[in-house]
Amino acid sequence: MGPLRGESTEDADFRPSLALIGVVAGVSGVQVALFSDVPDVSLLRFVVELLLVPLPLLGSFALVAVRDAQTVWRPLYAGTLLVGVYAVTDALGEVVVQPDAFAIVFEDGALLAGALALAVGAKRWSSRRDAREADLRRRNDRLDQFAQVVTHDLRNPLNVAQMRLELAREGHGTEHLGTVADAHDRMEALIQDVLELARSGETVGETEPVGLASVAASAVANSSLDAASLTVEADAELQANPERLTAVFENLFRNAVEHGADGGHASGRDGSNPASDVHVRVGPLEDGFFVEDDGSGIPPEEHDRIFESGYTTDPDGTGLGLAIVSGVADAHGWSVRATTGKSGGARFEFRDVTFADEVSTSATRQ
Repeated sequence: MGPLRGESTEDADFRPSLALIGVVAGVSGVQVALFSDVPDVSLLRFVVELLLVPLPLLGSFALVAVRDAQTVWRPLYAGTLLVGVYAVTDALGEVVVQPDAFAIVFEDGALLAGALALAVGAKRWSSRRDAREADLRRRNDRLDQFAQVVTHDLRNPLNVAQMRLELAREGHGTEHLGTVADAHDRMEALIQDVLELARSGETVGETEPVGLASVAASAVANSSLDAASLTVEADAELQANPERLTAVFENLFRNAVEHGADGGHASGRDGSNPASDVHVRVGPLEDGFFVEDDGSGIPPEEHDRIFESGYTTDPDGTGLGLAIVSGVADAHGWSVRATTGKSGGARFEFRDVTFADEVSTSATRQ
């Protein structure tokens, strides 16, 4: 059986190695072990729910999902009854390879403790499984977004470029070449944003301390915002992926310029002809940071929609910038919301952010 859609090869390799082991204490001194391979994690969920029903009739019980059956058979040989749960999910490999961490060892007759342990394990597995299914739905939604961009947003400027180029070839004047160049710029912007959107929802991997002021300054260089229009109220070190965080600031700065007091009038994504009519403030919050501009703002009724892929009020915009921001925040485990700033502009607040000093303090305690 191959990997499920959205499932890594490593996950697929682990699924067939799951083993379901039930241990029932009947006559004193007699233990019966039931062993069967579980080819799919969904079957494990069914068995867990099924066994919870007759549990009080069985006596002490153990449900164990293991990579190596020897971790279970050895205690059984010693005459010990394992009651409870190890890891009932492929998402907890670190627990599976360290069975003593979750094993609850009792003598015969510890029915209540065994039932509680089994229920906790089933709930733990269910929560992990639901999270994985939600992640798979998000990935599928992102694939649908990419399909929309390719079939609609990219096709339109491509058709325009082809038509105008044909007119120029037929001798109708070179003025059509300017439209062709604009269409190519539009396609380039879309391709860049689609690639960034594809990466935005991926797991961030290794994180490191990143200064709020330094990453904001780096983002200014790649946006149309004038460096003099940026104010960092106070610096803070976040635990983040620096490249992904820079992409967040770049897209927020572009959004501020595009919706400045007079529309921004920026001519390029690389910082050429920077707009100076909008000012942006960046600063830390108690559990995160904010980015606020003094532009035209966002209507309150649109605050929840602006992070949707394809949503834009700018005819030249791709509608992907704020979707990228939301995806990067999700990948870090942060929340982001749009609100109205003090001057009526747009304000974006990032919460549930881990600061670098929190990580160092935790490491010291360990």
